[in-house]
Amino acid sequence: MSNLTQRTLTAIVAAALAIGAVWLGGWVFAAVMGAVAVAAQVEVYGLLRKAGADPFVPLGLGLGLLTSMRAVIPGSLNLLVLGGLVVLLGVLYRRKATPLLDASATLFGVAYPAAFVGSFVALRLADPPWLVGHDAFWLTTAALFGIWGTDTFAYFAGRAFGRHPLFPRVSPKKTWEGAVGGAVGALVVVAGFKLAVLDAVLTWTDVAAIAFACGVASPFGDLVESHFKRSVDVKDSATWLPGHGGLLDRIDAAVVAMPLVVLYLDLTKGLT
Repeated sequence: MSNLTQRTLTAIVAAALAIGAVWLGGWVFAAVMGAVAVAAQVEVYGLLRKAGADPFVPLGLGLGLLTSMRAVIPGSLNLLVLGGLVVLLGVLYRRKATPLLDASATLFGVAYPAAFVGSFVALRLADPPWLVGHDAFWLTTAALFGIWGTDTFAYFAGRAFGRHPLFPRVSPKKTWEGAVGGAVGALVVVAGFKLAVLDAVLTWTDVAAIAFACGVASPFGDLVESHFKRSVDVKDSATWLPGHGGLLDRIDAAVVAMPLVVLYLDLTKGLT
């Protein structure tokens, strides 16, 4: 089986599972996102170990699970603050030569990717007056498809028209032409959702802002993760997803784009 076939099949199965979880919503979706956050965080800690850090893995994963599911866990902020203090105290009782690096690495994994993954839960479980019926499902799905559409359109636009490298130091194959194609793709996808199911929810300004978050932030999320991997001389964050490497390799764009979508909607419309 070719790498492209593996990538395609894995992406189809992952997308189907993701949309199914989004449809179920509630605690089911929050638990799925918590599992995704922890799995990706394990991969981040693996990269950090290769960089010379020794994070508090069990404690960090517990805090990561908590922050990714904070929308459904009362008092989560207080628990996160307490956990952060435990990390700081923990370095005092460790006989390690890198306490600053270890504490920083632990808390970094809580933020990236775990806290960012929590934005998916915050959007899907949001219940403001302007979201009724299945609006939260469709809005979350529109953002996901906007992110996925960016990747797909960028790939084909880059292959067809790519001439000018976007960030050659990190990813020589990514081009400005591909990035523009991805941004156009995000706009087409999100506009399609507005016309089909979200016309009463999104204005055209909202469409442009969400498409910008998906189409512009997504490539840089991918570049950042590529930069992290190159810094420790690894190709993939893990090897358990056929054709994709690790889970972080699959969601690196989404964990940067989705928080921006949520931030925009919360600032302009209110999600709580």
